Amino acid sequence: MKKNNNNRLSDKQLKHINAGRLWQFHGGIHPDENKQQSNQSSIEDAGIAPFLVISVEHRGQVPELLVNVGDSVLKGQALTKLYSGMAVQHASSSGVVVAIEKHPDLHPSGLSSLSVIIKTDALDRYINIEKPLPYWQQSSHFLIDEIQKAGIVGLGGAGFPTHLKLKGHEATQLLLINAAECEPYISADDRLMQEHANEIIAGINVLQHILNPKLTIIAIEDNKPQAIEALTEALNTTKNHIIIRKIPTLYPSGSEKQLIEIITGKQTPIGRHPTDLGIVMQNIGTVFAIKEALIDGKPLTSRIVTLTGDAIAKKGNVSVRIGTPIQYLLDKYHFNPSADQKVIIGGPMMGFTIQDLQSPITKKCNCILAPTIQEMPEAEQEQACIRCSYCADACPVELMPQQLLWYAKNQDHKKLEAYNLSSCIECGICAFVCPSTIPLVDYYRIAKAEIHTAKKESQQADIARQRHEKREARLIQSKIDRQAKHKLAAEKRKAQMQAQNGGKDIIADALARAKAKKEALQSAEQTSIPAQSNSNDAPIDLRKSGVAAAIARAKAKKAALLNTDTSSNQSVDPAPEQSNSNNEPIDPRKASVAAAIARAKAKKAALLNTDTSSNQSVDHAPEQSNNNNEPIDPRKASVAAAIARAKAKKAALLNTDASSNQSVDPAPEQSNSNNEPIDPRKAGVAAAIARAKAKKSARQSADKSADNNEINSSEKSSEQSVDHAPEQSTSNDALIDPRKASVAAAIARAKTKKEARQNAIKQDDTTAPATEIDNTKIIAERKERKAQARKYQQNKLENEMKHSVTEDADKSDLQIKKEKIAIVIARAKAKKAAQKEHK
Repeated sequence: MKKNNNNRLSDKQLKHINAGRLWQFHGGIHPDENKQQSNQSSIEDAGIAPFLVISVEHRGQVPELLVNVGDSVLKGQALTKLYSGMAVQHASSSGVVVAIEKHPDLHPSGLSSLSVIIKTDALDRYINIEKPLPYWQQSSHFLIDEIQKAGIVGLGGAGFPTHLKLKGHEATQLLLINAAECEPYISADDRLMQEHANEIIAGINVLQHILNPKLTIIAIEDNKPQAIEALTEALNTTKNHIIIRKIPTLYPSGSEKQLIEIITGKQTPIGRHPTDLGIVMQNIGTVFAIKEALIDGKPLTSRIVTLTGDAIAKKGNVSVRIGTPIQYLLDKYHFNPSADQKVIIGGPMMGFTIQDLQSPITKKCNCILAPTIQEMPEAEQEQACIRCSYCADACPVELMPQQLLWYAKNQDHKKLEAYNLSSCIECGICAFVCPSTIPLVDYYRIAKAEIHTAKKESQQADIARQRHEKREARLIQSKIDRQAKHKLAAEKRKAQMQAQNGGKDIIADALARAKAKKEALQSAEQTSIPAQSNSNDAPIDLRKSGVAAAIARAKAKKAALLNTDTSSNQSVDPAPEQSNSNNEPIDPRKASVAAAIARAKAKKAALLNTDTSSNQSVDHAPEQSNNNNEPIDPRKASVAAAIARAKAKKAALLNTDASSNQSVDPAPEQSNSNNEPIDPRKAGVAAAIARAKAKKSARQSADKSADNNEINSSEKSSEQSVDHAPEQSTSNDALIDPRKASVAAAIARAKTKKEARQNAIKQDDTTAPATEIDNTKIIAERKERKAQARKYQQNKLENEMKHSVTEDADKSDLQIKKEKIAIVIARAKAKKAAQKEHK
């Protein structure tokens, strides 16, 4: 590759160019031209299609639209506003906007773009055109803006906005007009130069006024003699210095970079624009559009298109309105398609095949080629590259097409960029000369699209990353500023408070006072608690002392409300002050339970007005102690108190005899052989049995029978043995299981029921006449059956007791809780039954 020279054209080089010297670019080919098919007839108007599809989207950018669906439009009316570097789009004929939607665009990808669809009225009404002021009276910047408003782009095939090329015109050395038209079959520029040479020269004069170049050259291939003659005649009428330079016919001499190298001998740097060399190049069709816009005041609404190929009967060049569907042109000019017919947009070297014939003509479309199979046979099947280097020898950009092929297949984007894939002009020479018929240009186009997509995604990711980093930095800085602001505000408040209070810190003083107050309260509580201590003289726990103080206050409040006797209060109050043999204070929880029991006792005594002796026997129950003079467990005291309350209530309701109450009441106070208090669970069971007995005896008090007296006496002796069963203990002084006590209570209830029946029989016997039948034998048999039943129940109970004693050690806390719940349920049921019985 030749060494690139980034310097602008010098005056010396301009002298050589002006003298007519030409240079040669690398490679190039001479394909069949086939221009005679279309350049023999004059340009004609293609007519107005029923619908026009005008694309307003450009490379993914959509400007703001000036029309809506249903609006009427005129020819030349702007459809879009000025937007960035995009050229304005115009209506190419009059009609009504029927849709604004995505429509297939004239592009190799076949993708859709946003388009304005106009239903034409066949009138072709133009907007009111005001002829502009002479261009030589306008500034260059104003004229460039007018070119953008006219919607002018490069009509040679690239479609680059013309106004962007003209910016930076101050340093233009050479204005180069491209009239080479090297692509086979295409003759649109040729016919335009033959028929509108004067307009083209006028357009060049406008560009000279805008750019003020030192040299202006029209480069045209020597295979267009009629166009050269027409331009020469037109130049005789102008005073501006314009040179017509004939160049050899060689494909692709019409390419921008190759034409610059032919005229100037300089290569355009990779990735740079010809303006960096001080050169501005414009196509013949673009120059004609500039003349119509800046001299005639007409925007770009149509262009010259070559219709050629053996499948089209009427070949030639036509003036086509932008947005005309391709199918409309083919139908009008007698398109005769074959089975495998191809329609190519552009020439055979750089054109592309389309499938959707409803795609519209755009500003970049300069040719519609419809060849037959005989005219352009199908390419042979692709074969492996043989490394012949024909493609590298013919490449006008001096690339290495075979290497680019491998990297394109492997999607190695870094290598493709290193081998300058972006410099490929897609001229198609490499595929044209390849003996293996490899479609190299297709691979390059796909690779370019992939690289473009990857770069776009990378740019978007970089933008997102930068935005995230900036946001994180803003958040951190905001946090720092906020903390500094709060600190400053706190210091300011502190300074103000100190200034208002004589330099004192009010907050610190308040905290100190609160701390001192708390310490004073703690010391006061400690002094109010009795100076008790354990055997190690350790201080009493503040929590325990607090609980004890709360209990004392509750006692005093209850005593004042209930107006209980002084003696009763004295018996209750000392409970929390008891201590064990080690003179240790009682647990506050135990003291709380004892206080609650005492309060309940006092309330019950006041409500029921029970006997003083009965109250004393109940009240002192919690105060029992063992041989070690240790206080009773609060749970035991609670059970005993509940039993006492139930006894007192039953006695008041049933009006039972004092002797009967005395026989029941002492049950909870019994103790085992070691004089230890009975388990509260046993006491609860015994109380339930006593309540059941009292209930049954009240029912049966009226029944007396001589015959049943013997049965009663025998049953009472049995009952005594059964009633005392819950209080028995094993040799190991183990507590009796509550389940055993429950069984014993059930047996007692059954006995009392039987007793009631027997008393009824006895009463009947005493009132019966002397002549009644003797039932002694029946009664004896009944007694025998009952004795057998009692014996069976006693044996069963003894077996269960023996079995339960072995399981007591394995019981869990959950089982004990369940048994306690069962006892409470039994008491509740007995209480409910007694109330019903009383009613």
